[in-house]
Amino acid sequence: MGTAHASDPGEAGDTRRAIVRAARKHFTQGAFAEVGLRDIAQDAGVSAALIVKYFGSKENLFAEAISFETEATALLDCDLDHLGEHLVRTLLDLHDRASSDPFLRAVMAAFRPNGTHFSATFQEHFTEPLAARLTGPDIPLRTAMICAQLVGLGAVRVAVKLPGVTDLSPEKTVATFAPPLQNLITPHRESRSQT
Repeated sequence: MGTAHASDPGEAGDTRRAIVRAARKHFTQGAFAEVGLRDIAQDAGVSAALIVKYFGSKENLFAEAISFETEATALLDCDLDHLGEHLVRTLLDLHDRASSDPFLRAVMAAFRPNGTHFSATFQEHFTEPLAARLTGPDIPLRTAMICAQLVGLGAVRVAVKLPGVTDLSPEKTVATFAPPLQNLITPHRESRSQT
């Protein structure tokens, strides 16, 4: 295992990102108590001591690893007419590129002692901006159902790894999961096209 040394700011930023990426993978796949700094360090190619130097504690690393502001922005960066497909494609990219799922991290954070803080942050960065863009009836319910479907996709694909879902190609996954999401996003347009 190589140990990274932060000799310049760019390298330090890369090292920090590698640590957070490895932490997200481990915290998504295991309970907080089961995840060790040494496991994260090994995945990130650094020493556990360097993780402590950058983050101070496992709790601080967890707090940064479960944050989702940047990912929430990327998830919502699409017009409403194509948002269902965009949400699924962006989530698949996060799964495959970073072994990470911001929805699963939010669920896991809810069980931590300061889970209400993360719940509020999740609402601020994802659910409230999403709800503000929706039109039509039952916006709070539709927003919750969109989140539930995205949590479910992450759970069966990343955490439980159900063969029926993990065996799907990315295109088939999008074709399967995007239409029900889109129907929640723009139900009034869907019903008008059927009349």
